[in-house]
Amino acid sequence: MKYRVSNVEAFRQWEADEEAELADLIDKISGEFVPSAAMLAGTAFHKVLENATSGLELNEAEELGHRFIFSSDVEIEVTPIRELRASKTYIVDGEPIVISGQVDAIEGLRIEDHKTTARFDPDRFLAGYQWRLYLDIFGASLFRWNVFELRELDDESDTVPTYAVTAAHRLEQYRYPALEADCLALVTRFARFVRLYIEAVA
Repeated sequence: MKYRVSNVEAFRQWEADEEAELADLIDKISGEFVPSAAMLAGTAFHKVLENATSGLELNEAEELGHRFIFSSDVEIEVTPIRELRASKTYIVDGEPIVISGQVDAIEGLRIEDHKTTARFDPDRFLAGYQWRLYLDIFGASLFRWNVFELRELDDESDTVPTYAVTAAHRLEQYRYPALEADCLALVTRFARFVRLYIEAVA
């Protein structure tokens, strides 16, 4: 079994939401989920950061059919190692399950993750398990979010969706003693779920 960190986090969110639909979760894990406009904008903004060079000053940038206009006080720190994928094999009920993740950037034992949002809510990031799983998989000690607030601009003259990058926030979380055990507990529940609902009908 091979799955991604995003699949495990989607399962965790489904567990925590009594109103969440099982069918929606299965679509996300199976890759049949249709991304929203905000998700597509986030993917395009990630591409901007992926291609950024140190010392570059940008007023605006365009990637994947989206344009981004930066405010003067938004700064982006870039690292030389980007888009690195790794995986870890967990043993659940005597059987292996491989969970992989791709970091936006890594510098020593610090992982950098870029996020876009309409409104900065640090609790939403801290409550998730993406950062825990990434620290566990990569053997890192510090997870840093670089969160960019986007606001879509409604201008009929724009030929592509255009967003203003209005603010940037930095949020950090550190490895803790029980992190590996917490990750294994969640992956265990996830593995049992996919064996029952996805792989059993594949």
